[in-house]
Amino acid sequence: MHRRPFVLFFCYIFLMTMVITGLIPSGCSVEKNAESDPEDVWQGIITLWDFPRWPDKSGNRFVWIEKKIKEFEKAHPGVFIHLRPLKWGYGLIELRAAAAAGTYPDIAPLVSQNDFILEGYLEPVDEFFKPDDLKKYEPRAIEAVTYQGQIYGFPWFMTTYGLFLNKDIFNARNATLPQNGSWSYDEFVQALQKVTYDKNVDGKIDYYGFNLFLSPASYQIWAFLTMDGAKIFDEQNNFMLNTPEGVSALTKLVNLEAKYKLVPTEEYGTLEETKVWDDFCEKQKIAVYPAGPWAIKVLRDRYDSGNGFEFDLVNYPKGESNPSGFVLVSGYAIFKQENEAKKAICADFLKFITSEDEQGELDKYSVFPVYTELVEKTINDPLMKRMKEILDTSVNLPKIRNWNKIDEEVIAQIRLALLSQKSPSEALEDAAKAVEIILAGSR
Repeated sequence: MHRRPFVLFFCYIFLMTMVITGLIPSGCSVEKNAESDPEDVWQGIITLWDFPRWPDKSGNRFVWIEKKIKEFEKAHPGVFIHLRPLKWGYGLIELRAAAAAGTYPDIAPLVSQNDFILEGYLEPVDEFFKPDDLKKYEPRAIEAVTYQGQIYGFPWFMTTYGLFLNKDIFNARNATLPQNGSWSYDEFVQALQKVTYDKNVDGKIDYYGFNLFLSPASYQIWAFLTMDGAKIFDEQNNFMLNTPEGVSALTKLVNLEAKYKLVPTEEYGTLEETKVWDDFCEKQKIAVYPAGPWAIKVLRDRYDSGNGFEFDLVNYPKGESNPSGFVLVSGYAIFKQENEAKKAICADFLKFITSEDEQGELDKYSVFPVYTELVEKTINDPLMKRMKEILDTSVNLPKIRNWNKIDEEVIAQIRLALLSQKSPSEALEDAAKAVEIILAGSR
């Protein structure tokens, strides 16, 4: 059983405290093994690492999982769940390092990462799903956590990206809003040209049509790269963005700055997410920004409070083909266990926090549940309905070993193209070479 040293120390202190206070007799063990006594239910400490979720009024972004832990512990006397908060900035790095060192937690979020499955760090959990249970799930949600016919996680919600528009700016500049949420690349450029302007007439552009956040594990850009029909990988896991279709799509994206000057030149693909979001949401210096459905609630709350603007949500522009981004399936998984009874308790907890009741609350947070019937409740909101239309055209992340390294290399090359330091064809050829090296090293 893999445990961090501080967890073992915590177990020891907890056990001694219970013995000293007389709450348990000194001969009893906190951790019971069902193999030694079938009548016993496993008891002990489960380690959970998790990322921030939706905040409460005080800004606590772990309030949801803390509440679920307390509820589960109350219903399962003798089971204690130790939460280690992660940060989005480097939490995945910590988790990968812990997995490689064999000091991983019992439970952790999947966050659309396939490497943990492909590297064999996770427990298959098919035994905890009944056939009727599986029928309730959106097929892509189960497919995202399935590898070679086995299920390795408990899906919780789905999300993707769309383009958010500042309608106030569009209307003030007489820019045409997309009809039915769909537009061509040419229509996209024409609209951005109208909302890119020099407000104080000093010969320098103050307000731009577009910008984005470019970083590994942030998938804002991928639907742009498929607008001319390119695939990221083919069925044999060959990298395909360096095809004419991929080069054409990246050229269109590069031209937003290089040809049309619709994006801040030195900032294209280089800014932190908070800075780009601030330029869109707070300063209103850019008119179009890619974001997930979480932005619906944030922008709506700002507008209702009198501090925001009217906004709309539309699809990525169409080039020679329809764009297709990624479906990001979030859920939880169980890392390798030596005790089957403990694994079962871990599964009970994950079924509890991803249950139908919990998914029924997800519409409050502008993400999509993975239970098909519950999606209908979510899309009563017209903007969530639009985002669902985008979701329906999106695909799961490729199940390729070392995807995180591939993602890093491709994004690094794309950034060089956006900054005109490489041509689109050079950038994608260099990306293909880097990907081939990564894939060869993982075979």
